[in-house]
Amino acid sequence: MQKKLIAVAVAGLMSGVAFAQTNVTVSGLARMSYNQDKVTGLAAGTQSSTEHHVSDQSSMLVFGVKEDLGGGMYAKVQIDNRWSGDGGAFGANGNTHIALGGNWGMVAMGRQDLHYGTALESYKAYTLQNILGNSLFTQVQGTSVAVGSRTPNVIWYDSPSFSGLTVRVAVSTASGGAGTEGNSIRAAGAADPSKGGAFNFAVNYANGPIKAGWSRWNSTNEGSTGLTAATADQRGDTLQFGYTFPMGLKVGLGWNRSTLNGAFAANDRTRSAWILPISYDFGNSRVNFTYVKANATSGVASSDANAWTLAYGYSLSKRTNVGVAYTKLNNNTGATYNLFAAAGRGGVTNAAGQDLGQFSLNVNHAF
Repeated sequence: MQKKLIAVAVAGLMSGVAFAQTNVTVSGLARMSYNQDKVTGLAAGTQSSTEHHVSDQSSMLVFGVKEDLGGGMYAKVQIDNRWSGDGGAFGANGNTHIALGGNWGMVAMGRQDLHYGTALESYKAYTLQNILGNSLFTQVQGTSVAVGSRTPNVIWYDSPSFSGLTVRVAVSTASGGAGTEGNSIRAAGAADPSKGGAFNFAVNYANGPIKAGWSRWNSTNEGSTGLTAATADQRGDTLQFGYTFPMGLKVGLGWNRSTLNGAFAANDRTRSAWILPISYDFGNSRVNFTYVKANATSGVASSDANAWTLAYGYSLSKRTNVGVAYTKLNNNTGATYNLFAAAGRGGVTNAAGQDLGQFSLNVNHAF
């Protein structure tokens, strides 16, 4: 009798574990590329060669947990691990958070893409450097605004959808929205190290063929306004609109204006930029063309730049895509723009006035 009771208890525990596991999901993306990169526009007496790289393009392994709390409420955890197929690095530095939500929306804490998280570009297989919305569109003279990627130490609220309209309010306690958090102790009369952080307010609309949005970013560093581009306070606005036509053609238009406050000997630096992404789907294929233009930065002569990408992607299945792409970045003599994440993704870096070209063969698999 006692053995039967033990067996029943063990069976009950096992069924409980199985029931809990039904709320856990595992998904991810493997994304690798072979790149050829070259710097051009060099000064006399200098030459460059083509660099060859095999590089990871932000592959990810995502664990998701969601629990029904009753009354329309839920608890959710997402652990977004970014791993490198080329170098072997692994860590939860993706969009990782814990959240409580319901019919009233969702409140979450963690690490999240802000300000540039609704890019209009859409590629089947690509490198991160092909996403021009994360290069010239997110930089002022090569300095990233709003991290150009995921913001750490964030608490945010996402509203429910009102016929496709959503609102996000987010606050980061990290210095400049990117650095470390401050310390409450300081010397008498010294700058307050507890005031740094970032604020993001965004309104987005997605309904049928239309996608549109506006985002405002404002960040401050710990202590006081810095005197270099890297330590300057930031502010910026992004507007974007996209439309999908019935025949598979997608056309977008984005505009960004960003300022580094107090950079370069206490003078503000402001530049505007716009982006035109176009894609066309036919059968299993997609052709992309994206053009982005960064106007001259105030106070910096000949600092305008432009870049373009032409790409082709093909779906071998619903989960596996292959593609080929070419990206070219052109800096004026005073411009210091680089491709997004180039140095960390098997690319090359450049100096002021130097141009970059990248040819890539790419393969993606989602699971």
